Amino acid sequence: MSPEVPAVLAVAGTALLAMAFFGPFRRTGETTDPGETAVPKAVLWPALVEPSATACDVPARIDMADALGALHSAWAEAILRKAYDTEPDPAVRSVIATALSSTQSLVM
Repeated sequence: MSPEVPAVLAVAGTALLAMAFFGPFRRTGETTDPGETAVPKAVLWPALVEPSATACDVPARIDMADALGALHSAWAEAILRKAYDTEPDPAVRSVIATALSSTQSLVM
């Protein structure tokens, strides 16, 4: 493995996190009952991109899954697979599934 690979992965992870938090494509979360207070669950897969990202909300996780799918790399696909297995939110799982379907034909 060349010495540039870890640096490239670190930069890609930082860029993905920045896109998820500050990107212009924010989505709003929906609840089934307007009076319902959502209790956040710990979702650990974002920490595979950035260790401090475990407190990501649903819109940020959707954005992160979109960004990982856009990378078309084996590294991103591995994270998306783990994310799909552990993600509790159906909207996020749907985006992860779409991202995986777009990466499977491109990643070897």
